[in-house]
Amino acid sequence: MKYFVLMMGCLIVLVGCEAERDPSSLFGPDASGVLVVDALLIVDKPLPQVLISETVKANAGYFERWEGVGDAEVVITQGEQTFLYRPGSARRYLPPPNAPLVLPNTTYNLRVRSQGREATAQTVTPGRFDIQEAALIDDETLEVIRPLNRYEDGNVEENRVVYQDGLLEMRFDPLPVSGYHIAIESLDPESDFVVYSDLVDDDERADFERYGSSPAFEGTDGIVRFPWFAVAYAGPHVIRIYAVDKNWFDLIRSVPEFFQDDDGNAFQPGGLAGDNFERPLFHVDGGIGIFGSASVDSVGFVVLPRPSQ
Repeated sequence: MKYFVLMMGCLIVLVGCEAERDPSSLFGPDASGVLVVDALLIVDKPLPQVLISETVKANAGYFERWEGVGDAEVVITQGEQTFLYRPGSARRYLPPPNAPLVLPNTTYNLRVRSQGREATAQTVTPGRFDIQEAALIDDETLEVIRPLNRYEDGNVEENRVVYQDGLLEMRFDPLPVSGYHIAIESLDPESDFVVYSDLVDDDERADFERYGSSPAFEGTDGIVRFPWFAVAYAGPHVIRIYAVDKNWFDLIRSVPEFFQDDDGNAFQPGGLAGDNFERPLFHVDGGIGIFGSASVDSVGFVVLPRPSQ
């Protein structure tokens, strides 16, 4: 998420600008020195670290200044509890020792102060999220070929599926949340590439990532079918489905569709029909970035190459 928020700070001042203008003219007087916050609370996980940085002028070489803000006062409150963060390395601020787990359906507030600046944000965490069923289904009839083990059911290594045979389907009871976000990760960095096509040459294979994420979606029917185009490698994988708060949901759906981080890793934002945003939706008063929350559940499976491979 750090690259995500970093680039959003740059994009908000570039949208709608003409290419021939002097870069220094693209920024208003308040465009530099704006606090950028980055913190994501996950239900039933410990309080997270908080990243604090600031925007700089267009000609300042942003990535050279990505050491962040080191003198901030960072506080998260929940009810009558106050958690004072301590500086870590670079822009990282760490929670107090033995910080409690993030609670479901709970309001958390963030306050950041630095050199006369103050940024505040609030998130209400979702309830606990549970994938109730997982299955391999026929991609035409949508009938169940066989059920898949969840982590709580048993050994997910038994979830062995041949690349592009059927679809992976997960079912859950929808929560009263703004929406959902999916991430997939290949767990074996040495596993074989499985996308074989005349349209993909050796150089292009090197561009395929082992981690990807989806656009925002509402998920009101409680069904997610995972497409194979998000998988490029054999071996063990994990799919994580996040039930996200409004802050998280609004940011990922308001990001321009062309967004990539500085390493070329593609985020797949954007989202709902009719959405057309000139500026990402930051729910941070006095700054930009994200202070969001989610609950998550996951399914593991093993991808097998097609027999012809």
